[in-house]
Amino acid sequence: MNAMHEPFEANTPRQGLLLAIDVGGTKTQVACYDTASARLTTQILATHAPGLFGRPALERILIAARASIAEFGDRSLLAVAAVFPGVVRGSTLLMAPNTPGFEELDLRSLLAEGLGTEAVMLDNDVKAGALAEARWGSLVGIDNAIYLNLGTGLAAAAIANGKLLRGQNGAAMEIGYLLSPFLDPTRSQDWRTFADGAAPLEELFSGNALRQLAEEMLGKGHQALDLFSSADTAVRQALEQRIAACAVQVANLAVALDVGRIAIGGGMFRQASTLAPLIEQLIARVVPFPPQIVSARFTHDAPLWGALSMAMEAAGLDAIAEQLIAAGDILCACDSPRG
Repeated sequence: MNAMHEPFEANTPRQGLLLAIDVGGTKTQVACYDTASARLTTQILATHAPGLFGRPALERILIAARASIAEFGDRSLLAVAAVFPGVVRGSTLLMAPNTPGFEELDLRSLLAEGLGTEAVMLDNDVKAGALAEARWGSLVGIDNAIYLNLGTGLAAAAIANGKLLRGQNGAAMEIGYLLSPFLDPTRSQDWRTFADGAAPLEELFSGNALRQLAEEMLGKGHQALDLFSSADTAVRQALEQRIAACAVQVANLAVALDVGRIAIGGGMFRQASTLAPLIEQLIARVVPFPPQIVSARFTHDAPLWGALSMAMEAAGLDAIAEQLIAAGDILCACDSPRG
């Protein structure tokens, strides 16, 4: 059972710090919010420094978190929420190839020990992002919706009848494991699946997949976004096929879940927003009741906002400063981030 839904003791002090940690496949963001002054600070660091994976990488994140807390002097820490790519089961992380070494760790114990508090919540990053969009963002008031996150990996979250859809094992909407819609049914022996250690759709369309395609087609050192600006016909065709693979599966999900709105965010979408109209066009053709397609309010850091929301609830609080929410992305709404 995920502890994010269980506030801590009612006598938890209401004045102090909320700490939010978003561990991504590429970067980690740390935000610290002081409930008394409404001051918010952030740090950004690479999730995996050269040669550091697993526990050493987590300890490096904890050092950054402790530095954030120390900026506020002797303010007490009320609650911590940390979100990760993959499936969070109890205190451990599963199905997280983009954060090698983090699986098998007792994340709750390590965070509690490293930060000196038992008030630790864990969740999947994209599910946390959906909660942030439902609380403050583009999905407010929408009872049936999809939040699609296009980042280092590919994942989504769904809200059904006003509640976050988690599934039997907490793995609902891990769409990176969907099969490509373009497989040859006569050659099923060639399909790469979860049993083979693969995430088929994510290997076609995600930040990592497109970066690899860019290096293959444009040369070493090229990035995923270079594909979108290329005039090469072969490059455009390869990119459009991969976009179509993602759009087809999103349309299928919209049919299956009968949602009213799809919010799209993530680091890749922020720069490569040509994806949205392509999804919208396909959905208009395929889905009997086409949902509205919108940009996520927190385009770049919805998971971090979601972690802050989790910490807020755990501390028994029901709001944070409205001016921060109105400003949008945390990285645009607070002190200058540090590397």
